[in-house]
Amino acid sequence: MRAGLTVRTSAAAVFAAVGVFGWWLVYEFVPLRSGTTVALAAVGTAPPPTDAQWPMFGHSPARTRAVASRLRPPFRPQYAIPGESLIEMPPVVARGLVIFGTHDGMVIASHVGNGMPAWTVGIGGCIASSPVVWRHLVIASWASPAPCGRGKGDTGGIVALDLATGAVEWRFRTGNVESSPAVVDDVLFFSAYESRALSNVYAVALGEPRRVLWKQSLPTKIASSPSLWRGTVYVSAYDRRLYAFESSTGRLRWKTSAFSDDAEVRLLLGVRSVVTRNSWTEGGYYATPALAYGHAYAGVIDGVFSAFDARTGAHRWSRRLKGSIYGSAAAWRHRIYVGTTSGRFYSLDARDGTVRWRFDLEGKILG
Repeated sequence: MRAGLTVRTSAAAVFAAVGVFGWWLVYEFVPLRSGTTVALAAVGTAPPPTDAQWPMFGHSPARTRAVASRLRPPFRPQYAIPGESLIEMPPVVARGLVIFGTHDGMVIASHVGNGMPAWTVGIGGCIASSPVVWRHLVIASWASPAPCGRGKGDTGGIVALDLATGAVEWRFRTGNVESSPAVVDDVLFFSAYESRALSNVYAVALGEPRRVLWKQSLPTKIASSPSLWRGTVYVSAYDRRLYAFESSTGRLRWKTSAFSDDAEVRLLLGVRSVVTRNSWTEGGYYATPALAYGHAYAGVIDGVFSAFDARTGAHRWSRRLKGSIYGSAAAWRHRIYVGTTSGRFYSLDARDGTVRWRFDLEGKILG
């Protein structure tokens, strides 16, 4: 009897050990590539003037999300602008207007000074992005019919509205667009996805005649926004890879990842996504890269934040943070700032990812 008890006890111990190892393998193990830190470039984050506007997501095409300002805490509410439904992404501020989109497909413009409405226009599609203001236009994106949450089809695109009145100037149908567009030198950059296995990155000339300059297809879903720096377009994708394209031609310069490309590693990462999020591809990049100090900085939903050489794509460093990373990072004074769903807000050294400080909040940080 003692022998039988010993066998059962040993079997239970083995099963427990296997269970602990399986839990660690799925939830804690991070198969990262090695990285090499280098000196930071003294470019990419020159502070804008204190009266700068915020005409696109992330403030500038580099998406550094930092602006010189005289504002200091404590902050107090001045007014509230009703959105009527969920406002997923932040507004833009330009030409005296604050402009944003809602899940019900409304683009709302209000006066910065007092919050009073300027115009409201329904575009008929789910808006999960920030618009961009270019000349006399507000350029917004939509993904499938409004309201959001009804499931994604293959419809969506870009719509241009008159800045003064909100009147629709033109539409460009491309498939679901959750990315916030950017404009550089009168060229519009954005990404659209048709499925989890097919996305397209676009460059569209906004002059007359308006035309597609190039389109590049990728075998993955892209929900992030393109970032631009020194003639290169950077796109992060659900396949846990970062892609860099020549902005003038669309030629692929490089693609990279913080994770190994070994088949076993990709299988493990896919299993992790299935176990934790019920999808094979939900652990990759939702956040948009921030381009600063000669590096591209971004975090994956899996909770790994990384830095890559902006010119070569070389992996410089990665830092495992508690929680999932959905929000894009900000860069300021050689520090990178990012939050996670654990409620922790981190300040990381831009050179090597060292945690300089962290602040624990009471709720999830999603943006």
